[in-house]
Amino acid sequence: MGSRIISFSELHRPPGDSPHLETTLQPGELITGFIVPRVPWAKRSAFIKVRDRKSYEFALAAAAVALDMADDTVRDARIALGGVATVPWRARDAEDALRAQPVTDAVLHAAAERAFAGAQSRGENAFKIELGKRTLVRALRQAAAMELPT
Repeated sequence: MGSRIISFSELHRPPGDSPHLETTLQPGELITGFIVPRVPWAKRSAFIKVRDRKSYEFALAAAAVALDMADDTVRDARIALGGVATVPWRARDAEDALRAQPVTDAVLHAAAERAFAGAQSRGENAFKIELGKRTLVRALRQAAAMELPT
C-alpha cells in the first residue's frame, strides 16, 4: 500500500453523513509516528485532560497548549481543544487573543472566552463549555509557569 504523510489537522473528520468514520485513514493504514517540528512555541507546552475516572476514559475536556514567551509576554501560541466537540479543534481566535499580551488572569480568561465564543451545547452537555474554558486556562497557566533549561 505504501506510506503517506498528512498533517494532523487532516486526520480527524467531522461526522457529517458518515459518523462511523472518525479519521481520514484508509482501510489497512496505521499511524506509525508524528513529526513535531522544532519551533520556539513547542518548548513550553502543557496538556490537561479532565475525565470522570482515573482509569483511561474519554476526556470530558482537554487542552493542549504551547507558548513562545519573552519574559511574561506571549510572542506566539498554539491551542488545541478536545473532548468538547466531535473532533479536536484548533482555537485560533484564542491564540490571537494571547499574542503580544502579558500572562495575567484577565488575558487567560479572555482567551478562553474567545476559544468557546461559538460553542453550542446540546442539552445535557452544557457543562462542557465552562469546563473547557477552565481546562484551557489551567493548561495556559501551567505552560506559562514552566522553567526552560538555560
